[in-house]
Amino acid sequence: MNGIKKSRLLTLITAGIASAGLLLAGMAPATALAPTTRSNSTVVINYVNLGGSYSAGFGSGSIKPGPFDGCLQTTGPSHVTNIDQLPGVKLTADAACTGFNTAQIAQVAAGVAPQLAEADLVTLTLGGNNLQWGETVAACASGSTAEKCQGMLKLGYASMPALRADVRSTLKQIDAATGAKILVLGYPRLFTSSHGDQPLITAKNARALNKLGDTLNRTIKAATKGTDSSFVSVTGAFMNHGVGATQSWISFNLANFEDPFNLHPTTTGYLNGYYPAVNRHINLKKLAHHDRYQHKHSHSRHHHG
Repeated sequence: MNGIKKSRLLTLITAGIASAGLLLAGMAPATALAPTTRSNSTVVINYVNLGGSYSAGFGSGSIKPGPFDGCLQTTGPSHVTNIDQLPGVKLTADAACTGFNTAQIAQVAAGVAPQLAEADLVTLTLGGNNLQWGETVAACASGSTAEKCQGMLKLGYASMPALRADVRSTLKQIDAATGAKILVLGYPRLFTSSHGDQPLITAKNARALNKLGDTLNRTIKAATKGTDSSFVSVTGAFMNHGVGATQSWISFNLANFEDPFNLHPTTTGYLNGYYPAVNRHINLKKLAHHDRYQHKHSHSRHHHG
């Protein structure tokens, strides 16, 4: 491990990931959210972004406070900033917070209810923080034992039914709060094993973690069934760009296991992986039509009590 004590690996990786996320505290607004826009003359596609660190752009830019106390985001380019730059799109609430689990994302959604009520498009990632992902990676990393790795992998698989129920519950809440198109983005495979063993992890354990990640994505996709949301896979977009690849789109700083950007997409990952995948599901003409319908409907409600 070149200077890193192997016995410290679990603590370092876990602490680094934990330091990236804070618990939701009081939901007090830290900064103003943009007002929704309805105009008779101009069609504006109101956009709301929710979710955890992969929606908050961790891995791109520098860390900044989000719209609520205890919420952290980043300043760098991401799929969210690119969507916001599409013609007619206005990001009225960027309320993704790193480290937030499904219950916390549901609380955030309640906090941006006015924006969701007027939204035409919602994007989010969720479910990854319900899994003990950092602990599982650390248990399967170099210097750990096969028993620890297998134990954490078994816990991960055993947690999937509850995770599916939690994801579905949060999506149902968001469904009830908005008539928008809801896109649930999946997670990339974090590792590329084709180049053999790496300083961080063996090829065998990398494949095992990718398999767990695939199951996580299938579980999240299954949870969208019966909701108004659609699952967007990014597995293909990130293929051969995991940790260990010649051109990795996943951050891992071997010189600093406590780096909060570890195991998150790089700026390139967001722009060349996430953005093309989600953009294929965005039809601006349909969203603009939805906006006109929303405006007409809200105008009718205003005049009829």
